[in-house]
Amino acid sequence: MHTCPRCESKEATVVATSPVEGKWEVYLCPVCIFTWRSSEPETITNPEKYKKAFKIDPADIANATNVPAIPERKR
Repeated sequence: MHTCPRCESKEATVVATSPVEGKWEVYLCPVCIFTWRSSEPETITNPEKYKKAFKIDPADIANATNVPAIPERKR
């Protein structure tokens, strides 16, 4: 398990790995549905350096009922 940079839950897991062994891993947090790649900068991967404006409190997720609609596809 890994710590999510966005909500700081300890439940993130590896969901994909690089076809070239050891290059990168993709993590998924099941709490806030955030994904990130291990090769991204520390401002994305490190919870202490992740922008505070984008942090999520897991307790607030249940109250986040206003999800914007996906716009129609432009043709």
